[in-house]
Amino acid sequence: MTHSLALVLLLGFELSYYLLIVQTGIAGHYNSDLITLFPMFAGGVLGTFLGGRSWGAINNPIHKIMIALALQLGLSFLYPNYNVFTLLLLGIAVGVMAPLGIYLFKAKQQKELLLALAIAYTTGTFFFTSVVDDRLWMAVLFTSITLLSVFILKDYRVETDAKVVSHSFLSYTPLMLWILLDSNLFETLARHASLDIWSKYTFIIITFHLLGLIASYFTRTSKIKQHIFITFLFIGSYTFSYFEYPIALAMIYPFVISYYNVVVFTTLSQEMSVSKLSFMMIFVGWIASGLGLAIALSKLLH
Repeated sequence: MTHSLALVLLLGFELSYYLLIVQTGIAGHYNSDLITLFPMFAGGVLGTFLGGRSWGAINNPIHKIMIALALQLGLSFLYPNYNVFTLLLLGIAVGVMAPLGIYLFKAKQQKELLLALAIAYTTGTFFFTSVVDDRLWMAVLFTSITLLSVFILKDYRVETDAKVVSHSFLSYTPLMLWILLDSNLFETLARHASLDIWSKYTFIIITFHLLGLIASYFTRTSKIKQHIFITFLFIGSYTFSYFEYPIALAMIYPFVISYYNVVVFTTLSQEMSVSKLSFMMIFVGWIASGLGLAIALSKLLH
């Protein structure tokens, strides 16, 4: 019970950190300048790669997470003013956490995963419109909670036998596409004044995030039908975005984010090898989301 709660808090508030500090906080502070932010992106890729490698005597995922979070906490006190070196270090810290946080979850820990995502999406939505430069307390608080959680997990051992399977690279391509589409639409909406759904429909968004999580938990269907359903949800999200129907967008878009992310996290948590998981996270996480941001900034699709 204690380990389950610690896992929920660890993933929930680390995702909150990523959403409010990395994705919208630092990116917002530097006006999404890809050149300025490149060291953080490069550090994220490097950290994700290192998360799956041997650190000599330090091979326990929990110990690696402790080191990454200690670094993240120290750098959080510098928020939001970073230089090339500190952006690189922060990227490494967050990158190490990306695969290892998911690897701690066993494939059947669906309830814990849903609770963690509920924390992240509720917190991320509620504070989304807060002033970007005033989030230092969030950076410190969220990291402190995750660091406390990982200390509670110091004796936790990942049961590799509880992992279900190792997926092929091809099976991850739909996940990469969804993250690219999500990243592009999110970054586009964040810069679209007439579609400022987060400040006008905050509680509607939170409600439909939670409904998406609930739907993913109770839906039992084949992968093909799941892919088709998510595809139609994204088509609806993009359609409401193009025709500028904010209230409809505030309902369908959070729903699809929650629904598809449960599929993504569940699939990733099934990986038996942390090194392969780290490798896949580079593509599923950093490259797909980075490409989505670049497309949004180029205004190719909207």
